[in-house]
Amino acid sequence: MTENMPIIDIPEALKRSMGDVDFLKMMLEELHRSIPEYTTRIRCALQANDMKTLNSDAHQFKGAAANLGAKAMAHEALKLEQIGKNGTVDRADEALGQLEEAITAFNRYFETIDWASVSAK
Repeated sequence: MTENMPIIDIPEALKRSMGDVDFLKMMLEELHRSIPEYTTRIRCALQANDMKTLNSDAHQFKGAAANLGAKAMAHEALKLEQIGKNGTVDRADEALGQLEEAITAFNRYFETIDWASVSAK
């Protein structure tokens, strides 16, 4: 996983949610719930060697993560998107492993957010 990259950039995410902490929390909860579906679709595309679907599914996951400030996950999903776009699968397993590490970090971090202390500054 990329070092020195925020797992979730809360200030940026708050800007994107127009300072609405409750809305941000709801959207991050939805992202959290949707991760298994995204990763299943990405794994299936890799197993089927379906680069078009890999590109599309990784792009969707990257966008969802990036829009909510989940920078590390977005960065790792971009690698899989590029693999799908270029059709070069030689580093796909490594990229998937890095995405899974970013997801684990996201899940741990998400569970520890003290939403009462989050505010639009």
